[in-house]
Amino acid sequence: MPRAAALPAAERRNLAVQALVELAAETAPDQISTAAIALRMGTSHAALFRHFPSRDALWAESVRWATDELEQRFTALAAQGGVDPLHEVEQLLLLHGDFVRQYPGLLRMFFAELQRPQPSPAREEARAFMARFRQRLSVLLAVAVSQGMLRSPLPEAALANLLLACCEGLMLQALVHGTLAELTTRTREALPLLLPRVGC
Repeated sequence: MPRAAALPAAERRNLAVQALVELAAETAPDQISTAAIALRMGTSHAALFRHFPSRDALWAESVRWATDELEQRFTALAAQGGVDPLHEVEQLLLLHGDFVRQYPGLLRMFFAELQRPQPSPAREEARAFMARFRQRLSVLLAVAVSQGMLRSPLPEAALANLLLACCEGLMLQALVHGTLAELTTRTREALPLLLPRVGC
């Protein structure tokens, strides 16, 4: 029987990321072994290590995949045009929450990384993404203030930070109570309180 064609390296790496994210939705991330990831992929342990020299490298690649996917969704939203800045802020936060609901393993991995006393490549990837996200929100909030849509006692950067903190709190609460299915709804309910429009 002829051997099946080997998958390209990029596809193998993507399969490893997807296997890790799936496993993290089912079990505690710190209990996931690279052997279990290889088994889920249907490959050998040695083959997995040809693509990822360490656990940290695979975790970082998973965060990079997630943040790239989110950035693409954010860019697609911005490219639609014709959306007022406050509505775009709301939609960005809802996209973020919906992505977490879609891939709960990523949220479990993120909070597991935060509990590690030492820095990690995955944590640095997540930190860089959140800094970019905060900046994106700050710019939109500044436009909303300049257009008279929003009045806030906080500077735009501080308000963006507060919005992210509240949404991350809802994510953690949903994870603790096992209610990720309701995360988008709860985020949508909170946004009018966090972003009251002038004249509404």
